[in-house]
Amino acid sequence: MLTLAVLNHLIQQNVELKASWQQYQQRVIALVLPMLTLKGRIDAQGFWQEDNAEAETIITIASTALTKMLIGQQPGVGDVAITGDRVLGMAILPLIQALQYDWRDDLARLFGDAIGGKAALELENLYQQGRGISQSIAAQIADYAQESDAVIVSKVQLQQFAAQVEMLRDDTARLAARISLLQQHAK
Repeated sequence: MLTLAVLNHLIQQNVELKASWQQYQQRVIALVLPMLTLKGRIDAQGFWQEDNAEAETIITIASTALTKMLIGQQPGVGDVAITGDRVLGMAILPLIQALQYDWRDDLARLFGDAIGGKAALELENLYQQGRGISQSIAAQIADYAQESDAVIVSKVQLQQFAAQVEMLRDDTARLAARISLLQQHAK
């Protein structure tokens, strides 16, 4: 199954985790992601092999967890559910979370170390340039938003304006009450 091959590729890239995966050999685990379910038996090398047996534990990761990870946040307790053998699920979850993809490794394997390394360096430079441009644009937008005559009003400016309007409303009500009193005394 292709999806297990992708998971096994990640395990292969993270050799420091292989011993941890090997501790759970012969255990059947299901990993349920949005629109994808991976189920397999962990073999002696720490890789997942397709297996039709019932999963001992099912780890369900909600789409909210993936969204949080993409924006750099840590998924919360409500983003993951474990059914079945919870102890096994809680032991496997950090291993899944620790898997990291290294695209440089794949470039080196596909094109060789020299060409792959050069391509990785060029891609990294392009990424840094794009990141620098986006940070520059964000800084310019922030500067524009802080200008006094900017169309965009900051939250603090809006709160100050609302307080001034409230004070003006109170002053107007007091003035109206005084005028009414003066008119009553003038009669």
